[in-house]
Amino acid sequence: MDTDFDVVVVGCGPVGGIASLLLANKGFKVAIVEKNAVPYPFPRAIALNGFTMSIIEDLLGSRWERFDYTPAIHVGYVLSKERIDEPFGLMQPPVIDDKILDLDKYGFVNWFNQPQLESLLRETIDENRNITTFFNYNALILWESKRNHLTIEEATTGTTQTLTSKYLIGADGGGSFVRKQMGAELKSLGKAVSFLIVDIKASRDALRIGSDFDAGGHQIIDPSGARPTTFLICEGKNHGTYKNSFRFEFALRDHENFVAIQSPESIRDLIAPYLDPDHVEIVRSTVYKFNSLLSQKWRMNTIFTIGDATHQTSPFIGQGLNMGIRNTHNLVGKIELVERGISETALLDSYQTECYPDSEFIIKQSLFMGGMLFNIKPHINFLRSVVHAFKGGRGKPLDLFPEFVPKSITVPNGFGPNSSSQKSFPMYNYMTSEGFPRSLRTYKAHQYRVLCKDDASDINAALNNVLPILMPQSVALSTGGDQSTSERLVCAPRDEDQKTHRNLFKKCDYVLMAPGYTMLGTYRRGEEARLVSDYLSRFLLKA
Repeated sequence: MDTDFDVVVVGCGPVGGIASLLLANKGFKVAIVEKNAVPYPFPRAIALNGFTMSIIEDLLGSRWERFDYTPAIHVGYVLSKERIDEPFGLMQPPVIDDKILDLDKYGFVNWFNQPQLESLLRETIDENRNITTFFNYNALILWESKRNHLTIEEATTGTTQTLTSKYLIGADGGGSFVRKQMGAELKSLGKAVSFLIVDIKASRDALRIGSDFDAGGHQIIDPSGARPTTFLICEGKNHGTYKNSFRFEFALRDHENFVAIQSPESIRDLIAPYLDPDHVEIVRSTVYKFNSLLSQKWRMNTIFTIGDATHQTSPFIGQGLNMGIRNTHNLVGKIELVERGISETALLDSYQTECYPDSEFIIKQSLFMGGMLFNIKPHINFLRSVVHAFKGGRGKPLDLFPEFVPKSITVPNGFGPNSSSQKSFPMYNYMTSEGFPRSLRTYKAHQYRVLCKDDASDINAALNNVLPILMPQSVALSTGGDQSTSERLVCAPRDEDQKTHRNLFKKCDYVLMAPGYTMLGTYRRGEEARLVSDYLSRFLLKA
C-alpha cells in the first residue's frame, strides 16, 4: 500500500470526512487516519445550517436523497417546564407571503442524525479513488523533515507504518493529538458546563399536552436553578424526514452524582414532564462537558488543525460543527490555490487570520445565549416573569431570531465595508422564482459573491479577466418587478425587507462577500476596477 500522499487527514468525523472529500475532489491524493473502524454509533452534533447543508449536498451527490433531516421551525426560551407552551422569547424565522423563510430548502437550523451522516460520508469516501483509508489506526508519532511524517499503529495487530505527506490536517477532536504535537495553547473564553445528554426514540404521540410544538426546541430556564434544560423535537408535524427523535440536555451541578443521574429510573423521571416514559426508547445517555476554547495556533508550516481540534463551543446556538466545516472549507480553498501555483504560500497564514474572528464571535454568542439559562439572580428572574406576563403569557414572545443568526464579520484587509451594509446582510430576504422566501445567507454561501444594486453588468465586465478558479458569483438585488432569476434576486416584499435592502446598499452599489458571513468591502458604481483589485489582493497572487 502506498504511504506517500499530498495530504494526510487525522480523524474522520464529519469535519475530517468533509475535508478529505473536498481535497480529493480537487485532485489531491489523500490519506485518512481514523482510530474507529466504524462510525461512532450514537448522535452527538445535531444541528446543521444552510452553509453546511449545501456542502454536504454537493459531496454526497445521489446519496443526498438518503440523508434525513428536518428544518426547525422555532427555538424558544421558557420560564419552566410547566409553561413550555408559553415561550417568552422565540427564535423563529419570519413568515413571508404565508411561507416560512427557507423552509422550501434548508431551515435556519436543521436537525440530523450524525451516525447516518458519517456513514454516508464513509460510503462516498470508499468510492473516491483519490482517498486511501486507514481505519482502526492510531496516530503515534509526528515529525517534520522536508515532508510531514506520521507513524500509525493498527489497533488490532499492533503493526506500524509511517505515512508521509506535504500537508497534514488534524481533525481529531477536542483532545487532538495533532494540536498537542504542534504545541498549540487553548484559550478559554468561558466556563465549562456539564450536561446529561439523552437521545430518545418515540413517536409524537408520546408528547405531553403542551409540549407538542413543531420541529424545534425550547431552552427551559427553571428559575430555581435546579435543572436548566434543553428539549428538542427533531420531527416536524408535516415536514422533514428525520423522524421519531428527541433530545434532552439536562444541566448538571458540580456536586451531583453524575453516574446515578444516568440510571434508567432517573432518566424516566427527568423526561416525564415532556414525554410519556412508558412509550419511549432511550437510545443513549451520557455526560458531556462543554468547553469554550479557542486554539491560539492553527498552523505550523504545512500542519493544520480543524474542527474541535481548533475550537470548542457550548451547544446553545448549535453552531460548533457548522463552524468547523465553514473553516475547513476556507483552508481547503487556500491549499488548492497555493498548490496550483496561483497564490503565494503566505496565503496559508490567512486561514487563522480570517477564521479566528468568526469562531471567537460564535463561541461568545453561544456563551451569551447559554447565560440566559443559568443567570438566576432575583432581579433577572423578576424581569423574566414580567416579560413572560406581557409576552409569553399572551402569545407574543420576544423576537430572538436576530440574536440566533451569525453576524457578518470583517477581517483585516484595508477595505472594510459600511456598518449599515454589514448589519443588514444577515437579515436580507429575497423571493425565489417559485415564490418562496429565502435568506441571502444561504445564496451561494460557499462562494465569493458580489451583491449588486439593481444591475451587475458593469462588475461582470470588470471581472472579465479574472481566472475561472477565482471568479466570484455576481448577482443583482432588486426591490421589485419580475421574478427572481439566476442573475437577479428580487427582495421580499415586506416593509422590513425593503428597508433592509436600502440599508444593505446605503452609500454603496456593490457589497463584496467572502464565503459564509464575512463581508470584505463596499463600493460605489464607477469603482469596479478598485473592487476587482481589492478582491484579487486577498489571494496573494504570484507575479
